[in-house]
Amino acid sequence: MKAATEAEAKVADDTTPPAVSDGRRDEIRDELSDLDEQERAAVEALGEAQEELARIQADKREVIDELLGNSVQPDALELTPAMADEAINALRAEFDKGADETQKAGYRVQEGMDFAAVEAKLRATENEEQLKAVYRMVKAGSCPAVVCEEGGRYCIAETFGQILSERANCVYDRKAERQVGRENCNGNAVTQSQKMGVPLMERSIAKAHIVQFPDSNQHCYDYIQATAEERERGRAPCVYRYGGGAAVILGDAYGHGDYQGWRGALWI
Repeated sequence: MKAATEAEAKVADDTTPPAVSDGRRDEIRDELSDLDEQERAAVEALGEAQEELARIQADKREVIDELLGNSVQPDALELTPAMADEAINALRAEFDKGADETQKAGYRVQEGMDFAAVEAKLRATENEEQLKAVYRMVKAGSCPAVVCEEGGRYCIAETFGQILSERANCVYDRKAERQVGRENCNGNAVTQSQKMGVPLMERSIAKAHIVQFPDSNQHCYDYIQATAEERERGRAPCVYRYGGGAAVILGDAYGHGDYQGWRGALWI
């Protein structure tokens, strides 16, 4: 019986974990702290890698769409009657301005147009996407205005003054964006305008309806629609407004800065 008790005590001694010294305990704490830091760094790197993968996949889809001749689709929008009214009321407010007031705002309009005809077109079922685009312009603060009529169609152009901050520092297209690096610019004008459902402004509209600011301290430099040949050569036009006048000039598609944005216009 005594022998059995001694054996049990020996087994108990053998299964008892060895004690850790105070010095080793401190070393373990340091090791755990280091491992925690490594774990945090690995999780952060994983998140960055996932973001980079998502960016690459999005770029790949855009390039494939470009190859297939598909444009970026506008952001989804469920247009309510109240939103439709807001867009049309904003257009009407601009339409009701006199020639002197619009000139002071930096644009000119064709006389003799009928806003009722514009509203009827916008509220037509087949023009719902155009009405959504007008609503997006209103919410972006780009001051859309009916500037002219041609063959029963109306042109609604962005008439904002100085560069919109959300568009500042953009390049012209994806090709230019890849050239300067996504991290060095605020996207590109072509993709941004497509997401709004608003084509970049045509040269003829810019030349006919965008005029100089009366205030010499105001200026803007906005990309407008380039030809296929210009894009192939890495060039893109801008409507340039400054104290002394307004002009359409041709520059590099990779040009960007706080002064650089884009301007759109659509036909209904």
